[in-house]
Amino acid sequence: MNVTDDIKQKLDIVDVISQYIQLSKSGRNFKATCPFHAEKTASFFVFPEKQSWHCFGACATGGDIFTFVMKKEGLDFGQALRLLADKAGITLSSKTELRSKEDTARLDRLLKLNEVAAEYFHYLLLHEPEALTARQYADKRGLSSLAIGDFQLGYAPNKWDGLTNYLTKSGYAAEEQLAVGLIVPRDTGGYYDRFRNRLIFPIRDIKRRVAGFGGRALDDSLPKYLNSPQTVLFDKSSIIFGIDRAQGPISEKDSVVITEGYMDAITAHQYGFSNTVASMGTALTDRQISILRKLTRNIVVALDADPAGIEATTRSIVTIDEQIPKDHWMPWTQSKTYAELVKYEVQVVEIRDGKDPDEIIRNSPEKWALLLKESQPIIDFTLKKEIANINFDSSKDKSAVVSKLLPIISQINDAIRRAHYVQKLAGLLGIDERFVSDALFDLQSAERKNKSSYNRKAKRDYTDLTVTSRYIEEYCLTLLLQYTDLREQGLTLSADYFEHSENKDILLKWQANPDIDTIMAGLDPSMIDYFRHVQSFHTRLPGSLILDKRERELALKDCINRLLEGYVRSLEIKKKLILSAEKEKGDIESQVAKLIEHGIDESRQLQSIFKKRGRLFSRTRGV
Repeated sequence: MNVTDDIKQKLDIVDVISQYIQLSKSGRNFKATCPFHAEKTASFFVFPEKQSWHCFGACATGGDIFTFVMKKEGLDFGQALRLLADKAGITLSSKTELRSKEDTARLDRLLKLNEVAAEYFHYLLLHEPEALTARQYADKRGLSSLAIGDFQLGYAPNKWDGLTNYLTKSGYAAEEQLAVGLIVPRDTGGYYDRFRNRLIFPIRDIKRRVAGFGGRALDDSLPKYLNSPQTVLFDKSSIIFGIDRAQGPISEKDSVVITEGYMDAITAHQYGFSNTVASMGTALTDRQISILRKLTRNIVVALDADPAGIEATTRSIVTIDEQIPKDHWMPWTQSKTYAELVKYEVQVVEIRDGKDPDEIIRNSPEKWALLLKESQPIIDFTLKKEIANINFDSSKDKSAVVSKLLPIISQINDAIRRAHYVQKLAGLLGIDERFVSDALFDLQSAERKNKSSYNRKAKRDYTDLTVTSRYIEEYCLTLLLQYTDLREQGLTLSADYFEHSENKDILLKWQANPDIDTIMAGLDPSMIDYFRHVQSFHTRLPGSLILDKRERELALKDCINRLLEGYVRSLEIKKKLILSAEKEKGDIESQVAKLIEHGIDESRQLQSIFKKRGRLFSRTRGV
């Protein structure tokens, strides 16, 4: 098993894609309007059983979690690999991506580029007439000139090429601007500015270097808040907004307050609460918690008083391997991270009246100080919020609450703390503590049994997979890597036929440059061993291929046809599943139903493939 398989076993594609777009159920699958092109009718589908996605609309493409994240975030395979490995809690090769002096110099230059961009944005905000709307917005939000200067806030002009023209004149190539995520490639060639008509927030790392940017729209543009994509400088899972200015005060006060947005953190600093940071509105990760816990053990979470966020307390059913409901009351916090917050007894600030932290601080810093002082353990807050919504005369409601909250309590490793919350839950519900203890014991026993069964099934399913698509893909790559005379034929092979993203990445690198050293230099360090495994596959090839060019060509053609067959069969199965689910709902007029008229005619394609394979079989037999 290589690292990509390990990541896929730990991450569910539905969970990953749901962090970017809203999915709705369609039979056993999920659908949405495609995030990669404009449309009114949903043509984007996610298939949990295959752990894949496909757009049956204008994109006509699909893949796995790696290809989705690459396309959505604008990343290459190596960057997506590291992003998803972090989400899965998997440590990749410790080898740095910047191994040489030239690489180090390039990193320094990219950091300088970001500094230049930050200075450009800041100057525009302070001096340019066109930035009036941004200045008015900052004034409306109560930001002082000192706060604007301390955080170096800026303005991105409402132009497609304002920043890129400035950076180009400053001596920075388009490739460098693209590397830090400041520009976006056009489909027709060229580039355009990522941030336009936005109030800009430079995002600095703990070493006070500009790693990326956030931008708040000043019109009706979506998304309202836009961050830099994942780059060699900007890692969303470990960057914390405000950490550069807050690290000193955090150590001095031996506590940190985590808010949700930029404005919350900036306002807190403006009014003297300088040990405050922000998660930038994205999911709070265990890596961010780990960074903060190196500065202090006292962590306080203060999220916006969004009714949907708080009322969503622990609605979901417990999953086998996470044990924390996905729809808990902190929607911007991952389930895994929530378990960490429970483990370390993180405190929660309870915000009432639908106000945000920055609004409370501006109106009454004293009230904010009191709320921080009255913060309570995260489990106590969760228990109180959930129990407040039940009918105490209903045994059904009490049983439902116990079922929702026990998975959280089971995450506590400390036996004394766990017993304390079992006792507290029983007391709040007015039931005998023994019943709650027995229910917890039964839950933990079932979880252990189900997890063991799940792991065995996952391993068996993986074994089935490796002898089919992976074997053919590795065989095909080996032919291309081993025999240079197959290059012309290999350049016609579509990467879409590959099911495994790591193999697709190798193919695309080979098609760009067949030199083995160049391919290896472009691979993520954690994939080097796998690449060598693919190379070693040639020892299993028939000896006749070495001597006979014609046989090599026929072998590659057969391999390509097998890959195409697998691709078409997969589309055929997915289309049938979708049409079946949509018909059951009576949604015959949807774009999916139009696949019958305008989609791929899989049956005809398969017949053509079988004929080609039959001819190849005859030729290899000398018929």
